[in-house]
Amino acid sequence: MERTKEPTRDYPSLSRTPWTLWETLYARRSHRKYLPMDRDAGLEKRLRETLSLAVTVRGAEEGDLLPVTEPARVEEVKRRAHRGAPNKINLWLSRAPVYGFLALAVPAEDVRSDTPRRLMRAAVAAQDTVLWLTENGLGTCWLGGINQEEVRRALGLGTGTVVPALVSFGRPKPRVRAADFDHLVYRTISRHRKPLSAVACWQKLENPFSVDKEEPAVVSASPTQDVAGLLRRIREGASGDADVPLELGLEACLEAARMAPSAGNAQRWRFVALTGEGNLAEVAEACGAGERWRAAVVGLGRPGGWEATFFEKPFWMVDLPIAFSHLTLMAASLGWPVDLRLDGYDAVRVSRAVGATPEFRPAGIMGVM
Repeated sequence: MERTKEPTRDYPSLSRTPWTLWETLYARRSHRKYLPMDRDAGLEKRLRETLSLAVTVRGAEEGDLLPVTEPARVEEVKRRAHRGAPNKINLWLSRAPVYGFLALAVPAEDVRSDTPRRLMRAAVAAQDTVLWLTENGLGTCWLGGINQEEVRRALGLGTGTVVPALVSFGRPKPRVRAADFDHLVYRTISRHRKPLSAVACWQKLENPFSVDKEEPAVVSASPTQDVAGLLRRIREGASGDADVPLELGLEACLEAARMAPSAGNAQRWRFVALTGEGNLAEVAEACGAGERWRAAVVGLGRPGGWEATFFEKPFWMVDLPIAFSHLTLMAASLGWPVDLRLDGYDAVRVSRAVGATPEFRPAGIMGVM
């Protein structure tokens, strides 16, 4: 994989108004080294407010995404999360003074279902919160290889609940030693991304997205660029005065998705952008959206065998919803109203419309209105 976390193009320079969401997207990375922090009641209050907003906007269920900041509870989660040989990948937690965690805590039957609706919605809200934490100068790290049963007990949750993933957060420690574990992981995995043409397509899965080499005209992004403000715009369905051309805006949304974290940064996904020249009408009808959409982005993934462990199949459960957080926030930063569908659509019709091959399966659709 190429080291292509560098931007596909200098998007902020294309806007005559500040397009600062990019700063947050590019600043977010997986932090495994933290510095101690004093308890901050103001931070925790704003965290709870932002998390509640994200849960509401994404249609997640209350209680499916939990903030964990009480020091004794945080230490208990740290101690239990890496118990067992398969979970030693997160042994670093035992030495890291993390401030807290976000915990995805959803019903077991949802996680095991063919389309885990509640988990996917909670994952989108979790990534919204991760980006808010990044915006506020904190470091985060998604943790998939955890002892789910031990963490469930540490959080005092019932046996019908599963905790498939955590996000640690805290004051990030600057990378100072090229040989330390955090720096090694960043250099070998975290900074890697596939090029846009390898993860994005135009109208059909068979058509790799091609970036126009000519410099686009200068545009104006939305005046709202903070994560909480963008979530409110999504909730309100608000459109702004931004004048970003449709194709350039879709490219920006696809670039935002490309920057999203995934397990091992494997990026086992494809995003197909649709406009009126493609099968947009068929996809919109398959979603029950009528004629309101002027464009859409279909997310496709390779779910893999369901006999695999959760850590080996995070794409279907968590990775694509994380990318949809990036996609929809970027669309909102352009002043575009969006309509995110994670369930309730005809997957067979959507697959046919974008020419999906058998190994791919729709995981969601973002409609642009």
